[in-house]
Amino acid sequence: METDVHPIVLQILCANLANRYGVHPAAAESALLATLEHFHAESHDPAVARAGLTPAQYLNEAVQSPRFAAMLSASALLADGREADARLNWEAYVQREVSAAKRAHEAVPPTALLGNPDAIHRIGGRLGLSDEHTDQLIPRIVLTLATGYPYRSARQRHLSLTDILAQVTSAELTALLRHTALLAAGRTEEAAATLRRIQRAAR
Repeated sequence: METDVHPIVLQILCANLANRYGVHPAAAESALLATLEHFHAESHDPAVARAGLTPAQYLNEAVQSPRFAAMLSASALLADGREADARLNWEAYVQREVSAAKRAHEAVPPTALLGNPDAIHRIGGRLGLSDEHTDQLIPRIVLTLATGYPYRSARQRHLSLTDILAQVTSAELTALLRHTALLAAGRTEEAAATLRRIQRAAR
């Protein structure tokens, strides 16, 4: 993989990683290259183009993100043979993301769909889900939307995650609930087909 990152910058990143986590320089270098490779592949996802970003623009934003830092540090610890530390490091990042998504959801006004439990329950009921089951699925949907937040289009770039969540429509929530319910039930092929339909509709 070719990267626009200058070799000296790579050396500095590796040195910082080795110093901060006490990993071997070779482990730091291996982790950095693997993480850059992962985000390089991600930058060519059709969702990136739909958001109006070039691969280079996406990479430039991605390498400054908390997800890049978390993946890099966990990969370095894993490459250094410290599996437990790597797992704890990654789990701490995920927990921070979950907490941020929860706070954003709690801030959604009650006039918006995702801020209205009764409206959410009605949609779940139309899909044959109990209120309790729907309530269990909503946090997963919120986290999924938060994970996709970097892919927002240029006209949405200024919006907060709470703003994005407040814009979810009834049709979108219905599709997301159906997809998440199928996944939770282990019906992966049907879930994948539903996801493809959601992605086609987003184009």
